[in-house]
Amino acid sequence: MRSYFILTLCLYLIASNSIYSQTLGGSSIYAFLKLPQHPLISALGGRNISSFAGEAGLVTENPALMRSINNGNISSSFTFLSPELKALSASGIYHDKKSNTNFGFTIGHIQYGNADQTDASGNTLGTFNPYDQSIQLSASRKYGSKWHYGAALKFIHSSYGAYRSSALAADVGLNYFDADKKIQFGFSAKNMGLQLKTYAGVGEDLPFDMLIGVTKQLEKSPLRFSITAQRIHQFDLLYNDTIFNSVNFGKAKKNSFQRKLLSHFIFGTEILIGEKLVLMGGYNFLRSMELRLPSLSNGLAGLGYGINLKLIKFDFFFSRSHYQTSIAQNQIGITYRLLKNKN
Repeated sequence: MRSYFILTLCLYLIASNSIYSQTLGGSSIYAFLKLPQHPLISALGGRNISSFAGEAGLVTENPALMRSINNGNISSSFTFLSPELKALSASGIYHDKKSNTNFGFTIGHIQYGNADQTDASGNTLGTFNPYDQSIQLSASRKYGSKWHYGAALKFIHSSYGAYRSSALAADVGLNYFDADKKIQFGFSAKNMGLQLKTYAGVGEDLPFDMLIGVTKQLEKSPLRFSITAQRIHQFDLLYNDTIFNSVNFGKAKKNSFQRKLLSHFIFGTEILIGEKLVLMGGYNFLRSMELRLPSLSNGLAGLGYGINLKLIKFDFFFSRSHYQTSIAQNQIGITYRLLKNKN
């Protein structure tokens, strides 16, 4: 009965939230929630809800990915977008044997440096430090031998000088993991919620997302592949600026069915070199399509790659994600294992 209640509640939240969340990129609040908070996710293309890499930082993508083997793990990551823009994220997981439940705590913080505060005439009144922040509490459990389900509640806060906003949001996730066939399916619905305080008295949409994904490791092979479909509740994700296209391309362009379909997909791969080193790579079609510039080479836009070095007490991660020819995001992550798990 409890499982049916949880499933019904999740479906209600998803249905009621999606009605008000049909927004394209750039037209929802708290866009920082779309940024991958861990190098593993960045290296696999920016989104992944089905990886069975066993990393504590995956809880921000899908709370159902928390497992008992993560008990006592503390994961931290550092993102460098520019000299002034830095992001920090940290996650910790605890497994309670009595309730057979995994609990997680995550905090994310993005600092945008110092900015001048001016009046309507352009006179400088001082400086301020804009930032975005989220605090997430997560829980997950196992159902049967192969199913896992989880949920997360997060408090979101943004501060830009005199303008501040806050919200409550929830994530829900499911996973089906077959260890014998080395395959895992995932589902996640993210950022369902409401604003507690608006910037100027007008409510805005949260960046709701619904994803499905699958990760498969080839038999007797060190190769692991992932396919993730993002924003499956909305088919056309591509913003079409007819005026921009007319000026830069001489005519208004239309997005074809193939482009609309591909914009949902993210492909990732992992190469397991022995037991200590993993090479990772991924490609995000939507990012590549959105950030391409006319008359310029954009071959790396949408591409991500990185490494995972597994040591005795901790794991080291590094990733690099390309947004445009001259813009890339570097991330460094460390996961420290406080306890030795026997699972």
